[in-house]
Amino acid sequence: MNIQIIADNLTLSPSNRLLIDEKVNLHLEKLLAHYSPEQKIASVKVTKDKYNKYSLNFDMNLPGKEHIYAQTTHILFESALVDLIDAVEKQIKKQKEN
Repeated sequence: MNIQIIADNLTLSPSNRLLIDEKVNLHLEKLLAHYSPEQKIASVKVTKDKYNKYSLNFDMNLPGKEHIYAQTTHILFESALVDLIDAVEKQIKKQKEN
């Protein structure tokens, strides 16, 4: 899976970038196994507000009319990432059922 990581108004550490890449790939690769690697392109945008909360947005278009989008906000980066992945997994599973 190709993941574009966008940091807006903050600098992400290499370890946070790696964490995004590993977590997203680990959890979503199994659910999207029937798509070719060229079709699995996603973007993750990370911002931090004035209250030091992280906001993460996940955006992905799959073949057909499948659009996956999720957004979470949390004071801890790792918690925001976990919530984001959970939301994305639910959407993918729901679309598979239809």
